[in-house]
Amino acid sequence: MAQGRVADYARCAAWAAESGADAVEVHLAAPDPFAEHARMIYENVPLAAQILHRVRTTIAAPVLAKLGAFRAPRLLHETATRLAPWTNGFVLVNSISRRVLDDEGDPLFEGPGRERADVVGAQTFEVASRQVVEMLAWRKAGAWDRAVLAVGGISTAERAHDLLREGADAALVATAALFDPLLAVRFRQTRATAVA
Repeated sequence: MAQGRVADYARCAAWAAESGADAVEVHLAAPDPFAEHARMIYENVPLAAQILHRVRTTIAAPVLAKLGAFRAPRLLHETATRLAPWTNGFVLVNSISRRVLDDEGDPLFEGPGRERADVVGAQTFEVASRQVVEMLAWRKAGAWDRAVLAVGGISTAERAHDLLREGADAALVATAALFDPLLAVRFRQTRATAVA
């Protein structure tokens, strides 16, 4: 059954490459359907490595592995080190899994298995940026030479600039664009002004 999931990732990556994608992001911060307990695919390192290997050997375009939040810097390092041979870079942090409760402390979303949700947006910046900085420190220490793309809570041009100054290869706008469609435009304008 896992081989079917691996093949699905490779098939989707091939479609993206055939459509002219400059790079293909492999979303590993998705629930692992084969896990006995709730976890994400990137937390199942053998499965994540299989997926990246299959994608890497299927397409010629650069492959970026999208990861979620790690519980400890050591786990981040170990996972990135094991996945690095099959990727050109890492995108982090997709979202932060949290219990979402109402005012009485009960799960906000109805139905079994819905007590947790992936939280995105400006409030994730502290955790997301810390993980990006940790990843950059491991790269600087020589663990591997892969690109590091920051995403997660980048809701202002200042936050994007901060992560680029830290050494991120790119700062990606996600949820913030829903609330501020011109955020990226303002960022580019302030960056151009700073360079001029």
